Amino acid sequence: MTATGDGHLGTAEATARQAAGIWARTRQGLGASWSLRRRLTLAFVIAGTLFAAFGAAFGLGLADMVSAVNVQLDRLEPVQRFTSYELNALVNEETGVRGYTITRRRDFLQPYYQGTSDAATDEAALRNLTAPYPVLAADLKVMLYRADHWHEDFALPAIAAISRGAHVSVASEQAGHSEFNAFRAAAKVFSGEAGKERLAALGSLRDSTRATIIESVTAGLLLIGTAIAAWTGLTLWIGRPLESLRREAQTVASGDLDHEVEVAGSREIRELAADVEAMRRQLIVSLEAASVKAAELQRSNRELEQFAYVASHDLQEPLRKVASFCQMLESRYSGDLDERARQYIAYAVDGAKRMQILINDLLAFSRVGQPGADVRPVDLNEAAGQAVSEIEAAIEDSDAVITVDHLPVVTGDRTLLVQLLANLLGNSIKFRRVDTAPVIAITVRRKNGEYEFSCADNGIGIDPAYRERVFVIFQRLHPRDAYPGTGIGLALCRKIVDFHGGKIWVADQPEASPGATISWTLPAAPTRQGGPSGF
Repeated sequence: MTATGDGHLGTAEATARQAAGIWARTRQGLGASWSLRRRLTLAFVIAGTLFAAFGAAFGLGLADMVSAVNVQLDRLEPVQRFTSYELNALVNEETGVRGYTITRRRDFLQPYYQGTSDAATDEAALRNLTAPYPVLAADLKVMLYRADHWHEDFALPAIAAISRGAHVSVASEQAGHSEFNAFRAAAKVFSGEAGKERLAALGSLRDSTRATIIESVTAGLLLIGTAIAAWTGLTLWIGRPLESLRREAQTVASGDLDHEVEVAGSREIRELAADVEAMRRQLIVSLEAASVKAAELQRSNRELEQFAYVASHDLQEPLRKVASFCQMLESRYSGDLDERARQYIAYAVDGAKRMQILINDLLAFSRVGQPGADVRPVDLNEAAGQAVSEIEAAIEDSDAVITVDHLPVVTGDRTLLVQLLANLLGNSIKFRRVDTAPVIAITVRRKNGEYEFSCADNGIGIDPAYRERVFVIFQRLHPRDAYPGTGIGLALCRKIVDFHGGKIWVADQPEASPGATISWTLPAAPTRQGGPSGF
């Protein structure tokens, strides 16, 4: 066996060295391909450059559009509005002067003075608005010149003449009318030029808006194209290689360990595939080593089975003979034996019986978890009933009162579960208080997907310092003459609960309540070989 094991290990080591060499060569050849980071960096740089260029163009177009809107709203539209105000102000002035010359009443000059005040404000606004436009500024200058000429040549002399009591000649009135018409013509030229500027600004606004719309559509198409390119790139660079690697890994995981993992793609994906391949080869090495250890374990198990057979038959037979011949010796020679001799014989018989009990407990402990366990749905109500019947003598001797909740059906080994309940009930009866009948209650509740059981009694209790120690095999907290036993009971309980996928512990006990409470859990879902589970 040893030689065979060394041969397997040597082959495993050679395979491991070969795997390491192939893995190293594979990783060395990966540098020739572009890494995923490099590909993604280049893709993001290109996309970022395009977006930056289109963003700048879109920003400039939007700025032009906003500027055109501002020109329209803040300059040209106010120019036309204030031109209309200026014309209305001059018309009011002309009306006031004409009414004053006809009626010679001073109150008829009120429109003249109001128009003069309004015209000053309108003229200042027009000069400010037309400053960026040379043609408009020149036309405005002509229009205002005509207005000033009418004021100086007709309006002011006519008002002064009427104020002195003189008359305004027909020739002077005709000259004033002619000058006012010249103002009207200049205002019309100015208004027409303002209209042309406004139309030009509207054209610029339309052009800016059209360019902004085109740039927006282009940016949207670029975004869609970038998304498609990103999806395609991620699929080609990451998705498909990872899917291929997943299939390769599944092939190996399904049991085909001889299948070599080979995946094309970016450097990172190929490095990952090389790592998986190295792991596959290392797994082969580990399995070969494990097969050697498994063979050793099988041999050890056979030896243990042989030992168990010897312990259960060959070792117990001499013990039975010792006990039997000691009893025969006492029976045949009872008249010749003194009290001390009888005591010695009793010690020998008791020791042989205790050794038999210890051997049986050890055998029961070793059999838990062995292959061939009868795992199936178990009604714990029936198991509890059988456990109570097995310790019926102890119950009658101690006048124990046992209550059991309605217990669920779980999946497990019925014999072991009966033994678990019998051990816990027997422990509660054994460690009872003097002159107090044992009262024992087995309860259950469902918690976090499992059943939590409790066996509570009114006995002597368990010191919190020894809560873990009581589950260790051969650990005793009391002298054998006070409480008999082998020290295997609770250790066997823990092994049974562990075998069924649960845990067992000493629960906290209220200070005012005597006794001890042992709690344990069992899975509510089917365990191991499956089966129904529930109340």
